Amino acid sequence: MQSIEAQKPIILSKPVSEFVPHSAPMVLIDKIVDFDESSLVAEFSVSAESRFFQTDIPGIESWVGVEYMAQAIAALAGIRAFLVNQPVNLGFLLGTRKLELFQQQFNNNQTYTVQIKELYMDDSGLGSFDCSIVQNNQCVCAAKLNVFETSDQTQLLN
Repeated sequence: MQSIEAQKPIILSKPVSEFVPHSAPMVLIDKIVDFDESSLVAEFSVSAESRFFQTDIPGIESWVGVEYMAQAIAALAGIRAFLVNQPVNLGFLLGTRKLELFQQQFNNNQTYTVQIKELYMDDSGLGSFDCSIVQNNQCVCAAKLNVFETSDQTQLLN
């Protein structure tokens, strides 16, 4: 197996949809910018074509940031699976703690950076991540997300 650094250019050239188990139009992240074993940086841009865009504000309400953060976590899990030649596992957002919204919306024609850092991931698939969304070095929203990842889809969906 090649090192993460050796695989990084290949991974960063792929569309986010290869690592996030969603289909269009629910893949919200536009691009994976960087990652390592326990963290990931991604970007998304807001436009009138963006999912959850509201013309009356014009933008996306900041509470949707939880989903951007969750998709960044899913992208890191997808990259981990790719690195060991495994399929992407099913993941669930279990809860959000300490959600802080520093502005009401993500503004039209702006690009935002999602940063996630794993706090822990145990053998059962339970994990916690420290997450933030920033723009121009200013935090727009932050939260700790609790997640669950499993490869046994039949147990959960029956």
